[in-house]
Amino acid sequence: MQSNVALTPGSYLALHIDAPEIETPLAVEVSIVRWHKDNQFGVEFLRYAHGDRERVIGLVEGREVPAIASRVEQDELSLTPVAA
Repeated sequence: MQSNVALTPGSYLALHIDAPEIETPLAVEVSIVRWHKDNQFGVEFLRYAHGDRERVIGLVEGREVPAIASRVEQDELSLTPVAA
Protein backbone atom coordinates (compact mmCIF):
# COMPACT_ATOMS: atom_id res chain seq x y z
CA MET A 1 0.00 0.00 0.00
CA GLN A 2 1.00 3.61 -0.33
CA SER A 3 0.17 6.63 1.79
CA ASN A 4 1.28 10.21 2.11
CA VAL A 5 0.44 9.93 5.83
CA ALA A 6 3.44 9.12 8.06
CA LEU A 7 2.87 5.61 9.40
CA THR A 8 5.10 3.68 11.77
CA PRO A 9 5.23 -0.05 12.44
CA GLY A 10 2.89 -0.88 15.30
CA SER A 11 0.32 1.78 14.35
CA TYR A 12 -3.27 0.54 14.31
CA LEU A 13 -5.61 1.49 11.45
CA ALA A 14 -9.22 1.04 10.43
CA LEU A 15 -9.40 0.55 6.64
CA HIS A 16 -12.25 1.11 4.20
CA ILE A 17 -11.32 -0.27 0.78
CA ASP A 18 -13.08 0.82 -2.39
CA ALA A 19 -11.93 -0.83 -5.61
CA PRO A 20 -13.36 -0.67 -9.15
CA GLU A 21 -14.21 -4.38 -9.14
CA ILE A 22 -16.41 -4.22 -6.03
CA GLU A 23 -19.82 -2.58 -5.64
CA THR A 24 -19.59 -1.72 -1.96
CA PRO A 25 -16.52 -0.81 0.13
CA LEU A 26 -14.85 -3.38 2.36
CA ALA A 27 -14.13 -2.67 6.01
CA VAL A 28 -11.18 -3.91 8.03
CA GLU A 29 -12.03 -2.65 11.51
CA VAL A 30 -8.52 -3.16 12.93
CA SER A 31 -5.22 -3.64 11.13
CA ILE A 32 -1.63 -3.03 12.22
CA VAL A 33 1.23 -1.52 10.24
CA ARG A 34 3.99 -4.16 10.04
CA TRP A 35 6.57 -2.28 7.93
CA HIS A 36 7.08 1.14 6.39
CA LYS A 37 9.58 2.39 3.82
CA ASP A 38 9.32 5.77 2.09
CA ASN A 39 5.59 6.15 1.36
CA GLN A 40 4.87 2.40 1.19
CA PHE A 41 3.75 0.16 4.03
CA GLY A 42 2.42 -3.29 4.75
CA VAL A 43 -0.43 -4.13 7.10
CA GLU A 44 -1.80 -7.19 8.81
CA PHE A 45 -5.59 -7.36 8.97
CA LEU A 46 -6.73 -8.23 12.49
CA ARG A 47 -10.51 -7.70 12.64
CA TYR A 48 -13.01 -7.34 9.80
CA ALA A 49 -16.50 -5.87 9.62
CA HIS A 50 -19.23 -8.52 9.64
CA GLY A 51 -19.02 -10.60 6.45
CA ASP A 52 -16.06 -8.71 4.98
CA ARG A 53 -13.28 -11.22 5.71
CA GLU A 54 -14.27 -13.44 2.79
CA ARG A 55 -14.76 -10.43 0.54
CA VAL A 56 -11.27 -9.07 1.34
CA ILE A 57 -9.70 -12.49 0.69
CA GLY A 58 -11.58 -12.71 -2.61
CA LEU A 59 -10.37 -9.27 -3.66
CA VAL A 60 -6.75 -10.06 -2.77
CA GLU A 61 -6.90 -13.41 -4.59
CA GLY A 62 -8.56 -11.86 -7.66
CA ARG A 63 -11.87 -13.68 -7.24
CA GLU A 64 -15.30 -12.11 -7.68
CA VAL A 65 -16.36 -10.28 -4.52
CA PRO A 66 -20.08 -10.43 -3.67
CA ALA A 67 -21.74 -7.15 -2.72
CA ILE A 68 -23.23 -6.43 0.68
CA ALA A 69 -26.08 -3.94 0.32
CA SER A 70 -25.79 -2.45 3.81
CA ARG A 71 -22.43 -0.72 3.16
CA VAL A 72 -22.19 3.03 2.63
CA GLU A 73 -20.28 3.81 -0.55
CA GLN A 74 -17.02 5.72 -0.25
CA ASP A 75 -14.84 7.27 -2.94
CA GLU A 76 -11.39 6.09 -1.87
CA LEU A 77 -9.26 4.16 0.58
CA SER A 78 -9.55 5.65 4.05
CA LEU A 79 -6.85 5.35 6.70
CA THR A 80 -8.09 5.93 10.21
CA PRO A 81 -5.88 5.51 13.29
CA VAL A 82 -7.50 3.47 16.03
CA ALA A 83 -6.68 3.36 19.74
CA ALA A 84 -4.36 0.56 20.80
